[in-house]
Amino acid sequence: MEARKLEHYAYQDYLEIDKNTKERVELIFGRIYMMAGASAKHQDVVLNIAITLRNESKCKPRVAPYDLKLQCSFDSSVEPINVVQPDVMLFCEDEKLPCAIFEVLSPSTASKDKTDKLALYECAGIKEYFIVEPEYKVVERFVLEGKKYRFDANYTQNMKMWIECIGKEVDVSAFFEGVE
Repeated sequence: MEARKLEHYAYQDYLEIDKNTKERVELIFGRIYMMAGASAKHQDVVLNIAITLRNESKCKPRVAPYDLKLQCSFDSSVEPINVVQPDVMLFCEDEKLPCAIFEVLSPSTASKDKTDKLALYECAGIKEYFIVEPEYKVVERFVLEGKKYRFDANYTQNMKMWIECIGKEVDVSAFFEGVE
């Protein structure tokens, strides 16, 4: 089942919906996405990523729910303000714009994470984007070159992965520790 999608909304609409619902919502390119709760496996991977990043760097990891406001639009008829709640964000140099984002896939968010969010993070200038697949214990790494993401590689749990923001490699297995 895909996350519920509502189209043609502006930031003001988002604020009204957010205020009047207990559900988590995101606004991406004029579309409102109602977000379901995460599974235990999803949360375990999110926590492992955040702990690994905190232990490996002096940067600040933040986890959802945490609103990240990004300005970007491909269509002049759509307001450029977007609000998302990435699973893990890494703030190293800037307190408002993370240098890396990690999205942990779930059946309800996989399509959005691989398309709309990838396009948004690229447009907003997020230096690195990581798509984490907990079922197969694989991480896809995208690196911003100019204004476009370049796919770097798929990293499996028996590999080390370079994270430019922190300037070092991390063991991918740490992201999946204790996760069955």
